Amino acid sequence: MTKLTKEDVFGPTILPGFNGVGEINLEEFVGKLNIPELEGYEFSHLGSLDLQVDVDESDEKWLNDAIREEGNTDDRIEQLENNYEIKGYLTSYEPGMGTETDPIDGRGRAIAGKRNGEKKIPWLYYKKVSKGEKNRISNGVLQNLKHDPATKGTRADVIKAGVYLIKLGELENNAGSIVYWLKNSLKINTAFNERNMTLIANGIKKQADAGEDVVRVQKRKLWEEWVLKNLNKKIDDKKVFLFSVDNDAYICRCLCQAILESAVHGRSPAEIILYTNKTLPTDAREKLNKFVNELEKYVYSAYTLVERDQDCEYKKKFQTLKPYTILGALPQFIVDHKDEYHGRVLVKLEDY
Repeated sequence: MTKLTKEDVFGPTILPGFNGVGEINLEEFVGKLNIPELEGYEFSHLGSLDLQVDVDESDEKWLNDAIREEGNTDDRIEQLENNYEIKGYLTSYEPGMGTETDPIDGRGRAIAGKRNGEKKIPWLYYKKVSKGEKNRISNGVLQNLKHDPATKGTRADVIKAGVYLIKLGELENNAGSIVYWLKNSLKINTAFNERNMTLIANGIKKQADAGEDVVRVQKRKLWEEWVLKNLNKKIDDKKVFLFSVDNDAYICRCLCQAILESAVHGRSPAEIILYTNKTLPTDAREKLNKFVNELEKYVYSAYTLVERDQDCEYKKKFQTLKPYTILGALPQFIVDHKDEYHGRVLVKLEDY
């Protein structure tokens, strides 16, 4: 390990202290901080990250895709915010890190700092010297396994990263390659015992054999912003509705709060967009298909009820005057939905 020197510090060395108190002196890291060695990257310098300018929660590079099983959860970010509010920024911990354009580690800490209203945070800068995703993902998971104050990585996080790399073709889907990656790139034995390492390796192999992708999970508010920005549709404006497919109760809620409410007020058809918080595509697909089929059955039953009560042939209008339309699903499968995500369109139900 190489210690940080004064010559490694670039730019202003004094940053505003967190919570408007005191200051953060980058020179406090000199002689104390061991510069992390990142596979596929060369260390450049210690500087600062402009939280208000450079951190965008809705940008995929800040989402912790394939590094955290559930991405940036509110609970984890709020825990970090609370830490900052009570303790401020502590230079006894290793700073976050990334290139001039992309974060490698410290996304949660940067987002929490921005939410807390802070301006700048210490940041280790690197230059990428290898192509592909393998080193970025590996380094992100590795840092989460070893450091405070961030929530440490879990078995599920590591499995998600391995499945993603296999899906991309950057990690071979065989036991030997998986174990080599775990031991050498992630130094997994420093965070997990042999039993847990075996469970992780088997979990990666099992999901990869099933052809699983990695699901982008993020809070509803960010998906609402994505829909508004890319589809120019405002969620819950009494015309467009966003529903999770994960809970059967949401099917009934969709019927009552979206479809029937829209019909009563003359706003049919209600426009519906679907999403999931499931972390496996298999589970997400199963829930989506059930949601679509059950919703149609419930609406058709409502038509039947009216027909019998009013002694009329009302069901014939169901197909031609359907009171709702499912626009599609959010592009959450990181590899399989890549074209839709970057093309800023929804995934068609038949392609989900």
